[in-house]
Amino acid sequence: MAAQQDDFREVLDLTRGHWRVLATRAALELGVVDALTGPVPLPALAELVGAEPESLVRLLRVLEDVGLVEHDQLGAYRLTSKGRLIRSDDPSGLRALLMLQTWPPHVASWTDLDQAIRAGKGTFEAANGSTLWALMAGDPEHTAVFNAAMARRGAGQATAVLEGVDLTGVRTVVDVGGGRGAMLTELLGRVDGLRGVVADQAAMVAEATGALSAAGLDERCEAVVADFFTSVPEGGDAYVLSNILHDWTDDECVAILRVVRAAMPPHGRLWVLERVLDPDPPRDPFEQAELHLLDLHMLVTFGARERTGDQYAALLAAAGFTTPAVHHTSVPFDVLESRIALD
Repeated sequence: MAAQQDDFREVLDLTRGHWRVLATRAALELGVVDALTGPVPLPALAELVGAEPESLVRLLRVLEDVGLVEHDQLGAYRLTSKGRLIRSDDPSGLRALLMLQTWPPHVASWTDLDQAIRAGKGTFEAANGSTLWALMAGDPEHTAVFNAAMARRGAGQATAVLEGVDLTGVRTVVDVGGGRGAMLTELLGRVDGLRGVVADQAAMVAEATGALSAAGLDERCEAVVADFFTSVPEGGDAYVLSNILHDWTDDECVAILRVVRAAMPPHGRLWVLERVLDPDPPRDPFEQAELHLLDLHMLVTFGARERTGDQYAALLAAAGFTTPAVHHTSVPFDVLESRIALD
């Protein structure tokens, strides 16, 4: 009976999981988390965030249940160590990720997951009347959240490159679809003399230029406007596609890869940073479970997917690249290293 009761409670907990994360989103939107810079009495907290005190208590109870806040005997609330991870000034970037993945258009597309499974197609556009990219173009606030969530991966991506490949002979790295330039900022900060180019759309280039300048990399790295379906900067020694291909269908991936190949010199290298579905040795069960969820997210959002090593190899071959060497690293990202195939 005890085991059956445990199973019941675990399934009930799963059933209400979306309530918990949406309660957490509400706390972020209200400003509760950032307001808790120390112990704050309820009346003061309610005034700070512009909330009705008794309703705020009801939210705080749930936040306590999930371990994000706690209160003392005098009724003052403070963040726990977990709660501090979703402050706007926490370097983990988890706040941006939580806000990104609870964005109502994403929630709407996940609600139609059954349709995506039946048809093998994305549901985002049908659920929201627009593609993700078009919707973001009209929503600067969410675009900033998206960019921050993507930039949080920069340190891990740089670590994957340093652990996975040999940089001998590499003078210039072109990060295709490099966003704010977080990966190159980290990589150039760790490798003296290395130069970089961030290639992305105009709105991202403006952000990347500012970020690179703030990091003191004006002389070693530039951000240029590019569309990886048409052209990317030529002449780099290495080209990076970091968490790009999983956003696109197979045909679109081959199109992107062919554009990159056309820009590469004969000695150039291609580094695809993704998480392969079948790593050897297997990755940590938590990380693998995260990847399985991300795979479904790629399906509903783009009609795309995470892939096995063989599936990535097939895409590369179709675009004129060699069979990749797959380098597993200490971070969640794998590096698939390839070169231009000789005709």
